[in-house]
Amino acid sequence: MKKDSTGYMSINTHNCTACWKCIDACPKQVIGKIVVLWHKHIKIKNGENCINCKKCIQTCPNGVFAEAS
Repeated sequence: MKKDSTGYMSINTHNCTACWKCIDACPKQVIGKIVVLWHKHIKIKNGENCINCKKCIQTCPNGVFAEAS
């Protein structure tokens, strides 16, 4: 599994503004944080736990998430 996707969704970290809304919305702790000085965005932490609930897609105001094709 790629580090920027699960079997159900993929992420574009360039759109992430580090609001962390998706982390709070995810019921399975699939999404984590990268916080290094000037480098802040989300990452896929536990991709195998993704259940395709789409809460991350619905919550993100910046279009970071896309459904996997």
